[in-house]
Amino acid sequence: LQDLRDRDWAPADALVKIEKLIDEKKPILIVGATGSGKTSVLSALLRSEREKMRSIILEDTDEIAVPNDISVKLLTRQTGTLHLPDYGLETLVKQSLRMRPDRIVMGEVRGGEAKDLLLAFSTGHGGGMATLHAENERVALLRLEMLIQMGAPQWSLTTVRRLIQTGLSTIMTVGRKNEKRQLMGISRISSLEDSGFCLESI
Repeated sequence: LQDLRDRDWAPADALVKIEKLIDEKKPILIVGATGSGKTSVLSALLRSEREKMRSIILEDTDEIAVPNDISVKLLTRQTGTLHLPDYGLETLVKQSLRMRPDRIVMGEVRGGEAKDLLLAFSTGHGGGMATLHAENERVALLRLEMLIQMGAPQWSLTTVRRLIQTGLSTIMTVGRKNEKRQLMGISRISSLEDSGFCLESI
């Protein structure tokens, strides 16, 4: 986070709040458009942990640096052959739960694995982090609903939204302003109403 601070990526008080969210093990979803720096920010958050924590990092492409020697990275495998089995992110989420994680981290949520990830976040695995391609926090929540329904088409929208509410607390939006990567905002899900989620800017 010191690198981000030096680049004026965010106001100093916002970085203090981010450090507090990490210390309190709040689940964080980092959202932004292509080239907004989501993966870089995720790596920075991992490296800013004040104590040694065992992070299990799940990725399609090897991009996130493992923060310490007790953390582990699992990569998907799609061989297209009969000789080796394929492993998707859904399988990796289930495998990570058997590996005593202090924190589960997913490089990018883009499919039905959103269901398994949010279930893990909501069942006692605090401090989870992930990125999602979306322009802002409202679009991110809409995308997350659709991705969960891909993994659980039999679930009602109410069930999907309750899962999001219990599994996710904080959404961090990143973007570009004047060709410079910046923090655009941090929001928390304050409540779930009949019309949808209520967000509070923090």
